[in-house]
Amino acid sequence: MSRFSKAVIVLLLMAGMMYYWLFVNAGPASAPIRRIDLAQIRQAAESLPGDKPTALEYATLASRLVPGAALAAGTGLRQVWTGVIVWRIVRPDGGIVIDSGFSRADAKERKFRHYDKRVEKLVGQWMEGARQIVFTHEHIDHVGGFLDYPRFDAIASKAIVSPELAQGMTALWRENAGRLPAPRKLAAIEAIAPGVVLIQTPGHTPGSQMIFVKLRNGREYLFAGDTGSLAANIIETTPRSRLLTDWLIQEDRVATIGWLKGLNDLREKNQSLVVLPSHDPLFLKATALQDGFAEAPALRRPTLAQ
Repeated sequence: MSRFSKAVIVLLLMAGMMYYWLFVNAGPASAPIRRIDLAQIRQAAESLPGDKPTALEYATLASRLVPGAALAAGTGLRQVWTGVIVWRIVRPDGGIVIDSGFSRADAKERKFRHYDKRVEKLVGQWMEGARQIVFTHEHIDHVGGFLDYPRFDAIASKAIVSPELAQGMTALWRENAGRLPAPRKLAAIEAIAPGVVLIQTPGHTPGSQMIFVKLRNGREYLFAGDTGSLAANIIETTPRSRLLTDWLIQEDRVATIGWLKGLNDLREKNQSLVVLPSHDPLFLKATALQDGFAEAPALRRPTLAQ
């Protein structure tokens, strides 16, 4: 065998090892499970008087194709759609907005192919009419629409911001970050409205939290945030690729895997609980009807039968 052939083999082996480490390896497998106490969460959901929410609706602000393994290690390089998604918990008093998306400029900078100006306008209306605004974590695609909102003073006081979230928002260097409401120290499990509970789950970021919602009809939901960006993260208990977690975002991978194990355990024991990923628009579209939530009515295109 020639030296050239040997060199090619070595380079191929190195490339294969790098690909495995960056896009396939879902470890460390030894990451300890982080239990999610549903009984305590349910108790908190019943602790505040008043009517529970009546519905959940969502809107996809921006979308693009990415290699699946980038967001879910070991799932292959087939392109999958990922979206920036904003939710509204519907209540008679105006409801609660979960996350806020980001601006067209931020979307363009991050190579999103599609950006829906209708949704940008709708999210602004949601925030202005909301009683509360909450965030699954402090990355720009979740808080940018709030921080950059032209009428920031009209919505700022509605936001529930932990010290960790506030620190992350301030690090984004947005002008309005200096006018955030005073941070609110949150318990590990804390109700913020009847049927709505924040659960502190640091890992993806220091301020990461999951959000539990129980509707008036009894259905229960858990917003996983970027602990579970795609349904594959949750269903297959696999984190984001090391390219993202170790190089680009530098999240606490061990903690995130622990929370994914906790979600897997929770789903096995409570099959009626709907766990919602943060960036998976096709999954949401496919499961909305059976799981009792919907795309925002203002965005639904009429069919020929209508």
